[in-house]
Amino acid sequence: MTTDLLAAVEAAAGLAVFGAPAAASRREPVVARLAGLGTEPVRHALTRSRELLPQLAELHDELGDLDHVVLAGAVQPRDAGAGPETGSPGRAALAVARTLGLDLTVFDGPDPARVCGLIEDEELLRRTVTVLGAGSGDLRRVLLAGYMEIGLTEAEAARHFVATSGPEALLTGADGLAVVVAAALAGADVGDLLDQAEAVLPSLEADTDNPALSLGLALAGADAVALVNDGTGLEALAEWIAPLLTAAGLVPVAAESPESPGVRGQDVTTIAYGGSLAVGTMPGGRGTAPDIAVNGPLGAHFVVWHRAAEIAARLRGARPHEPAGESGDDVTLACTDGSIEIFTTADVRDTAGALRELTAGVHDHLSVVVLLDPASEAELAELRPLLAAATERPVTLDTAPETAADLRNGTFLQITGADAADVAVPGTAYTLGELRADRAAAARRAVTRHGRPLLRLHLADRADGVARLLAAARMLRA
Repeated sequence: MTTDLLAAVEAAAGLAVFGAPAAASRREPVVARLAGLGTEPVRHALTRSRELLPQLAELHDELGDLDHVVLAGAVQPRDAGAGPETGSPGRAALAVARTLGLDLTVFDGPDPARVCGLIEDEELLRRTVTVLGAGSGDLRRVLLAGYMEIGLTEAEAARHFVATSGPEALLTGADGLAVVVAAALAGADVGDLLDQAEAVLPSLEADTDNPALSLGLALAGADAVALVNDGTGLEALAEWIAPLLTAAGLVPVAAESPESPGVRGQDVTTIAYGGSLAVGTMPGGRGTAPDIAVNGPLGAHFVVWHRAAEIAARLRGARPHEPAGESGDDVTLACTDGSIEIFTTADVRDTAGALRELTAGVHDHLSVVVLLDPASEAELAELRPLLAAATERPVTLDTAPETAADLRNGTFLQITGADAADVAVPGTAYTLGELRADRAAAARRAVTRHGRPLLRLHLADRADGVARLLAAARMLRA
């Protein structure tokens, strides 16, 4: 892989891929394997989104006093055949919101801490409008109960919800377009984003100036991919890209900086992304030039990365995610270290020993999933570089339990915690915390069924557990 970003460039509609193999020279040998990857599904989605714009403008004016937007996604455990989300609406919405500086919150799962934070803040709840995506019925019931508790009637509370599918949908043709609706209500210029996406669309089937094909070919030959924000205006895009690459059989590392542990390595392809970049440079000083740089407007990024991941999956022969199922065994409690309960089959006595045992066995990559509250997850972001430095292998970190696409490889660490407060789902016999625990357990069973190494650390006291865990991780290089 060249690190001379001027050596090869594929560009279209303001988006350029520097440093990947030129698409034109490699299209013929692979064209038959890419048959069926047409642009019609993308064109159809963009057309449907465009048709929504007049309705969204009216709705934005009508709900002008509701200036905090929530996008509610699925909270139920996934069906037996479901795998990781390949194009998460919640993650796409966060990329739009953080890039444009919009006030938008995503509930992309049954996290009681996030929901409690909203329903316990009466002032915020009163100025919140929630866009209901597919599978968000339980969250609607919880939030509706919250509105009733602060004195709103059911009719008054209904104004705070915008359904995008089903008989209650307020928008004609919005089914499946929750991210467009949420972004528009939060104040995004959706028309501009659609313009950016539509401008790059013709390049997807071109023989030359096809950045999606060029990037897809590069991804097809990669193993681990380190995604680095180059600091030129795009935020939270790596978190949206990562599930796409996971589904293509790659190991995506959302890196903290160009100099973070795990960004470089013989089997790591470093890809910088941003809105604009002086070619050949990266923040961090000398020696930080990426293998590939992808630069252009946000709407074009969404189209090009999605197509590139499809191409890579097809060329790599990536298999669909297998169902979690019930046949695997969950790991059992091995010992307790203060507020940390350690679940593993290894003979360990404390957290440091458990981490040392786990990291010593990492030969491919380490997948870390943190299922806590936002503050604890933010603190534990330090784990990824600490573990990458200790293992000298790619380390991924995510906050969704269903993140492993290919369980033939990898070592797994899942971090869970006791909920300080839980939320009962009205009309059911379960809570949001129980739903989340069920999803986490299903993910663990999938790992153990495939015989992959797994360590689960459960923080009975989150604040103390986070401190203990980070202290143990820092000891790995001592």
